[in-house]
Amino acid sequence: MIYNPSIDLTANILLVDDLPENLQLLSDLLLTLGYSVRSVTSGRMALKTSKAKRPDVVLLDIKMPEMDGYQVCQAFKADPELRDIPIIFISALDDVFDKVKAFWSGGVDFIVKPFHSEEVVVRLENQLTIQRQRRSLEEEINRRKETEEMLYQSRALITSVLNNVADGIAATQAVRDLVTGEINDFRCLVVNPVISKMFSRSREDLIGKLVVRQFLERVNPSLYQRLIDVVETGINLEEEICYPSVPEVWYQVTAIKLGDGFTVTLRDITYKKQNPKD
Repeated sequence: MIYNPSIDLTANILLVDDLPENLQLLSDLLLTLGYSVRSVTSGRMALKTSKAKRPDVVLLDIKMPEMDGYQVCQAFKADPELRDIPIIFISALDDVFDKVKAFWSGGVDFIVKPFHSEEVVVRLENQLTIQRQRRSLEEEINRRKETEEMLYQSRALITSVLNNVADGIAATQAVRDLVTGEINDFRCLVVNPVISKMFSRSREDLIGKLVVRQFLERVNPSLYQRLIDVVETGINLEEEICYPSVPEVWYQVTAIKLGDGFTVTLRDITYKKQNPKD
């Protein structure tokens, strides 16, 4: 057999056979290749040692006293802690019925004795590869679940903050001309209740819509161009504007570039403007 040292064969293998000479043969082979190997001579011992230290794969003989291989495999599959461990049968039984029964019992593969060492290693490594891929997939799923939970909590926190602050807060994305690349308008991405009240529209009616240019041209035409400058230059905007209402309202406007758009905060400074000495 040609052993490729670039292949990682590190794994914990459990051998189950009532004949010590069979265990010795397999053990010598797998230890030489770098596997960690444990050997037991009965099904009950296999179940007990697997609970103490979980194997990555079980190589299981069929013809054994007390519990045969089929019963041992079924016991593994009935145990929630052990059911995911792949079991490969190794047996001198070569009848189709025996192989079918092995798979019905929960086995993942079947090797006929006398076996070739290359066949054992290839079939074993195939199951280990499947196990590694499954664990990797489970870890990725768990990471995504954790990320989704963090995002959900973050969004809930942000929503709570946006809904309860006294300042108006919004975030936008630039909408550019496909030919010239110039900014034609801004799409609303985030809008809190203070901002939606200024527009006299619900947040649901503002998010995703192109309403910034039309609104500013009515309220403060020059502010629209200065917001474009924020996006194009990255220089923050801070100024005071008067909102044309009755009575009039003054806001401190702070705009900061955010991606290809901006985030803006409006703070009501009407009292400060009307009472400069306070």
